[in-house]
Amino acid sequence: MSTRMFIIAVLLVVSQVAAKITDPESPCSVDIGEKCPSFSKNEVSAVLCLQRESNSGNALSGECQNEIWKFKNNLVKEKKFVDQARKLCATQLSSKCPGTEDPFQCLIEHRIEIMYDKDSCPRFVKQFAELVFSDYHLIKGFLDSCSDDVTKLQCGVISNDATESESTQSKVVSCLESKFEDVSEKCKSVLEKKEEESADSFKLDKALYLACRADRDFLCTDSPDDTGSVYRCLGNYKFDKRLSTDCRKEIVRRQLMVLRDYKIDYNLMSSCGIDLVTQHCIDDQGADKLSQGFMRTVLLLQCLTEAGEGDVTRRVPVSQKCLKQVHQVKKIIMGDIQLTPILGVTCHYDVEHHCADVSPNQEGGIINCLMQLAATKGALQQQCSDTLAEFIEVVDPVHDYRLNYALMENCGDYVSDKCHMEQGEGEVMNCLIQLELNMELRTECHLQILSYKYFMSRSFKLDKLLVKACKEDAKKLCKTEFEATLKAHHKPHGGVISCLYHHIFMEGENRLSQQCAPELKRAIIGQGESVNLSPNIVSACTEELVNYCSGNDANKDDYGCLQAHMIDPNAGLGEQCAKEIMTYSQLVAEDVRNDYKLMKACRNVINNNCKSELSSPTHGNLLGCLVDHKGILKGSCEKQVKALQLVSLHNFKFNPKFVKECNAAVQELCKRDANGNPISKKQDVMYCLRDKMMKTKPGDQYTVPQSCKLQLKQEFLKQMSDLSLDPQLMKGCMNELKTTCSLDQMEDQSEVMECLRSNELTLSSTCRSIVFDRELQQAEDPGLDANLLTRCGNAINLYCSNSVDQKGLLTCLESNIHKQGVTGECRKTVKSRMKKEHSNYQLNPALAQACEDDIKSLCGNILSQLARGSISGGEAAVISCLKDNLSKVSVLCEDQITILLEQEVEDYQLDPLLVKRCTGDIGALCPDKREDEVEGCLRDHISDIKSVDCTKQVIRLVSEAHGDVHLDPLLMRACQEDISYVCPRSDHSKGQIIECLQATAKRDKNALSHTCSSMLKARLTMWSEAFKRAKQYDSALEMADDLYRSIESSNYKHELLAYFFLSLIIIVILSFCGGRWSKPKPASKLY
Repeated sequence: MSTRMFIIAVLLVVSQVAAKITDPESPCSVDIGEKCPSFSKNEVSAVLCLQRESNSGNALSGECQNEIWKFKNNLVKEKKFVDQARKLCATQLSSKCPGTEDPFQCLIEHRIEIMYDKDSCPRFVKQFAELVFSDYHLIKGFLDSCSDDVTKLQCGVISNDATESESTQSKVVSCLESKFEDVSEKCKSVLEKKEEESADSFKLDKALYLACRADRDFLCTDSPDDTGSVYRCLGNYKFDKRLSTDCRKEIVRRQLMVLRDYKIDYNLMSSCGIDLVTQHCIDDQGADKLSQGFMRTVLLLQCLTEAGEGDVTRRVPVSQKCLKQVHQVKKIIMGDIQLTPILGVTCHYDVEHHCADVSPNQEGGIINCLMQLAATKGALQQQCSDTLAEFIEVVDPVHDYRLNYALMENCGDYVSDKCHMEQGEGEVMNCLIQLELNMELRTECHLQILSYKYFMSRSFKLDKLLVKACKEDAKKLCKTEFEATLKAHHKPHGGVISCLYHHIFMEGENRLSQQCAPELKRAIIGQGESVNLSPNIVSACTEELVNYCSGNDANKDDYGCLQAHMIDPNAGLGEQCAKEIMTYSQLVAEDVRNDYKLMKACRNVINNNCKSELSSPTHGNLLGCLVDHKGILKGSCEKQVKALQLVSLHNFKFNPKFVKECNAAVQELCKRDANGNPISKKQDVMYCLRDKMMKTKPGDQYTVPQSCKLQLKQEFLKQMSDLSLDPQLMKGCMNELKTTCSLDQMEDQSEVMECLRSNELTLSSTCRSIVFDRELQQAEDPGLDANLLTRCGNAINLYCSNSVDQKGLLTCLESNIHKQGVTGECRKTVKSRMKKEHSNYQLNPALAQACEDDIKSLCGNILSQLARGSISGGEAAVISCLKDNLSKVSVLCEDQITILLEQEVEDYQLDPLLVKRCTGDIGALCPDKREDEVEGCLRDHISDIKSVDCTKQVIRLVSEAHGDVHLDPLLMRACQEDISYVCPRSDHSKGQIIECLQATAKRDKNALSHTCSSMLKARLTMWSEAFKRAKQYDSALEMADDLYRSIESSNYKHELLAYFFLSLIIIVILSFCGGRWSKPKPASKLY
């Protein structure tokens, strides 16, 4: 006999004593004849058919409904039926409920567990369940447990009136479940049992069955009735417009019940029941160890998720079919705020005021709206914000991006194209965060990523990679915060991240492990997009953000605002806020990717020019690469790079490369200033190190390492190239930079420095002092002269590429100034630097070093007047003093002075005193002469010079040329062959060549060539004239003695001396008659 026939036979036996519904006199005979004629001979089949017809909307008469109720009521009480149930399901009853007095209740409660048994019991139970679940009067304890709740919650009226239709009864149950939180505990237990028992077949959930039967036939035709598939299928269509409103409502109601009791979801229970026990989420008696009530099922799912992420070598792994069900349930939760009632309650105001235009039938729409509000505006009420953060941590959409429909829809193509990896551990979300740094994403996708970053910044547990790398650090360094997370495992715990964050730059025992530090830095990349993504700063800087950085500008930069006030001494930040901004700034300095606005603005430049720096493990030189390409930076990118450079000036630690190379030197030499105050500002540290380097002597205990010297040079070059990076100059020359050398009118800031140098006489004393200090630094190392490097780049490549340290760069350029390939701009700049060398001995380091002792001994009075400030242009006077005492200076000093003199012969404009005193005479006597011919012209016309001051300067020139034949180009050219023949060993710098030529001519008139002899005679005449003019001035008497000795030793001495003494007699007579020609100059005017 088949199982079906066997069950029918059993029920027919029972029906013999039960009411005969199929009798012609039965109140149901008419309904059976009209609706179920084929079942007129079978009591059970007829009842089931009538129920189905009633559920389909074909109303039964009240008398027939009453008759059906009597039939079912008698059936469950009939002894023979009970005995038959015990017989058919003996094995199941002895296993599940040994000794039970109510076998039907036991079989119904364990129906799903026994449905796959191979005997006749499962079919019997299925038929019986379909009868029982049509009527809540037959559900054990329902009337006793739920009557008061029905009345209190206004869910209809319960009575023993059998005329109540199944539709009415199902609405009562549905109403109670929709108000489940307000139902009494004893009624809740009954309702949960009822839904657990209907987990596999949607026909057993009468409210849902009645509301969704048409939807099921239309949308889920392929889903079998008895595996829970219809529930899941209908749930997948919950946001489909084709789904009826009543069905959607019932689906939500049932999904809410599932979240309260996982056993109500057949697929979840059957797939994860064993895993829940093996992973210790529940004990082997089925009692879960997590909190009952709100989100109970979700907490169990979280337990399974965390177990699935652990070390698989030390436990039984969670089955894949279970993890699949976990994903399905979490996706359902993430898509509908109605499934999290507490979220709906606490966020009611926010939803009503900020998300009113979002349809509740849009999958994930309202939750997504709240997430974006929290991330972009921080506009949520505090209670809503806290509940939402808890919800995100529990559901954990970071771990599986597929849970969020909006993220899938807006970023799915990026994931497919760029994030080729297995789903898990938040790798896809981290991929998207990194991807956004390198390419422009759609706004919709960007907003999704932003909302995720917001919640990840506030929860340690959401970033699985961070947890894996930093869990031990959190236990060790953040014990209090970490233990708090264990006590409230489903609460957001941003405290751990905040604690770890503050250990990033600590040393010693408080330092983060090598495993944790890079992961933490990776985790906080992108927080620079909005200060709202950094809870540490929001908490510490609330007052500053309100006072300094408030406003409705969508593009406002809160980080930039706070950093600007950190730098501004007149509007500083509070101690805690300043500490947070310092840490953030140091993080950005280490990895510029943390500056979201800069990365976005400079994305194209980085992708085209700095890919290697971007892909390097440290990313530390990415900013350096951008600075190196500053010529192509435009608009927002240029602005962001400049802002970051300015911030880096506030503390030398904001430059990781500088810290790496120079921190040891800073700690040794520049930790504190002369007053004992800590030195932290980058510029102060740089100049301290520079000064220490200049004072370093051989044998000193500590010297600045070469690597630091090179780094220091790079930093100074950046400063020289961009004056905004020189706050001392920007402040000291504020007025000049607005007027004389306007920053706004010059694109290249190295030109601004050139302008300041060229206008030094008009600068304020403060500005002049700062500009001179920068000039002095560039003189020490021409490689820091940005304008020189820019204008002479080609000449440097052609002639001076071997000047590795660039200390000899200017000397090299001076030597090649007239060669091909040297541009006019370069020549002009080199001449400008040479003029400085000739006018101020301090700007000529080689001369200053070689002549240090000579200056002290021979020009001490001038140094004294310089120290007192009672002299104008004393630096030029020092060089003049050295020239006047050329015969007395040391050999090294003489060599340097000779170089100056030779350069001045080539270009008279390098001689500051000559230019100042002789401009008028040069214009009158030498208007058409080249620069290298002017000095010779003045010497030849010494008798025609009108200006007394100019005459003195020309006498000096004659005396200098007399001492060194190389300073007299005409004489040198005329006698070059003679010198090489008769004076090969003479020292030109000691006047020995002139003496040799004169001695040779004296011995033999014909020993010298005619050209040389004639030029030498002409020079003797010039020297005689110079001697005659020199006698008129006290300051030239010594020069007159030298010239006299030269004349005395010449072959033409008789005629020259006669001419000389005649002139001298005339001068004396005129002096007695008319007084002296000129009065001595005041001592303070040396030129």
